[in-house]
Amino acid sequence: MKIKTETILTVSKYLALLGGVGCSILWGSQLVTLIASFINPEWVKHTYQVDLNLYGIREHSIGFYVCAMILTISVSVLKALFWYKIFELLSELKLQTPFSREVVIKLERMAFIMFSVWMISSIFWKTYTFYLTQATGIQLPIRNTDDEYLFMAGIIYIISQIFKRGIELQEENQLTV
Repeated sequence: MKIKTETILTVSKYLALLGGVGCSILWGSQLVTLIASFINPEWVKHTYQVDLNLYGIREHSIGFYVCAMILTISVSVLKALFWYKIFELLSELKLQTPFSREVVIKLERMAFIMFSVWMISSIFWKTYTFYLTQATGIQLPIRNTDDEYLFMAGIIYIISQIFKRGIELQEENQLTV
């Protein structure tokens, strides 16, 4: 049985939607954890995916705790946005004319989102942990550098440029006919 391209794109579209919903649940739970930590700090220790290292910061400095949670939530929000952008792209993609300006714009935005995820999860997080250690003496475990997001941003941007060149070739062919 031969699987058609439309079927693969439809399945991919709904998998992207599922990824977006999963990331939305994650950032929503992180936001609830942040808010609940001010209402009932003991209850927060038992919530969904609480990072006890971050919670330990709360005991030393509320400001550093809020900053860490905002960085964590920001990354989760951007990941959810990325998945929704994939869903949107696959929903609007026309196989008869895949090279369009709208597709290029969406791909460039997706690359920017992944670049933003890398910036927050790598550069800002390293800066944050440096100042946290200087101010409080707390050393967080070394996190993954999250360089895969920079790599993904680069690949998506390259694909957008290939699509942009495809549009130029399409326009040239339309003018010569």
